Amino acid sequence: MSTMSHVLNEEMEGYIVIHPLDDVPEEKVDTESLGPMPMTSSVKWSLISLRAYPVLMIALVFYRVIALAGVFGGAK
Repeated sequence: MSTMSHVLNEEMEGYIVIHPLDDVPEEKVDTESLGPMPMTSSVKWSLISLRAYPVLMIALVFYRVIALAGVFGGAK
């Protein structure tokens, strides 16, 4: 994010925009010392459902392919 600093010169009213590549690098967060993030039960169930959805869709695709192959004997 670019930094905007107010110009204190009376001749130039406004802001100077500094490009992020020219800005002073910011200190990064040390992720080694953070530990696990606490989650509520609704967040846990949402993440479980997000994992289960693609698995269920893949299982339905395989079921459809097997049914079209005639393994179950119903398709003609």
